[in-house]
Amino acid sequence: MKILIGTKNPGKIEGARQAFAKYFKEFEIEGVEVDSEVGAQPFNKEIFLGAKNRVKNLKQYAKEHDMAVDFFIASEAGIINFYGDYIDINAAIVENSISFQSIGISQGFPIPEKYMEEIKKTELRKGNG
Repeated sequence: MKILIGTKNPGKIEGARQAFAKYFKEFEIEGVEVDSEVGAQPFNKEIFLGAKNRVKNLKQYAKEHDMAVDFFIASEAGIINFYGDYIDINAAIVENSISFQSIGISQGFPIPEKYMEEIKKTELRKGNG
């Protein structure tokens, strides 16, 4: 079984490997750097759009490289404004080869408003993927 994940981040790749190992005995997982097509610090719906775009771009990558892929995985972190509070979350998408998609959302942690202007200007964490 072949799995593509839209990142080169070793921690995210290992997390996906551990999750799939609970259900499958044999598989290969490959990290591929793909564009989220959203800003470096996604806000609100950009988080989900970024994850969806990563899956779309993984599928394009697989097509261009003539790869048979069983699962595509994307993860996008960002900040939501939830009733006036800023919360850092992560959205993950797993899509199979017939385009059945599952979306998950992590627990979030609050970000004090006093830091939000700086975050909007710089971004919460450096790096892509």
